[in-house]
Amino acid sequence: MPHATAEVAALARRSPGARRRTGRRATVEAVLGALDGADLAHVAAHGLFRSDNPLFSALRLVDGPLTVYDLERLARPPRRVVLSACESGLSAVHPGDELLGLTAALLGLGATSLVASVVPVPDAATRPFMLRLYRHLRSGAGPAAALARARRDLAGADPAARVAAAGFACFGAGFA
Repeated sequence: MPHATAEVAALARRSPGARRRTGRRATVEAVLGALDGADLAHVAAHGLFRSDNPLFSALRLVDGPLTVYDLERLARPPRRVVLSACESGLSAVHPGDELLGLTAALLGLGATSLVASVVPVPDAATRPFMLRLYRHLRSGAGPAAALARARRDLAGADPAARVAAAGFACFGAGFA
């Protein structure tokens, strides 16, 4: 995504000790390594929800897709996750009433909260929204409150910014 590297760089500048994986370093293995056991993980990538087989839902990285199957290899999931990626919050119910998708997998593995998009979101407008979201997270707001405050910040913004803000939802323990 054109704005993903700038988004990650801007967030990393505000988060001392952040481990960045961008460009050629954003491989499936490197990103999994950074996710494993992280307190807060942020992934800015193209997202793909596969309604026909949600286990193949993925975040597209430099060397290919990071799928639900890959996430299941984590020793410890990240505690809190922000997926700045289209459709990354979608899940589907399949035989046996099992809920499947990226968000369902991360929560099932033990992540406490996720902020993810349930629709396609405009890349350029998502970056400033993410910066606002993190401003509220750093001030001590939980993920759900930070999401609501970031949306409120953009209430009078241009339509693309409002679409980006409206496209994200909080899953799991929104206060964690």
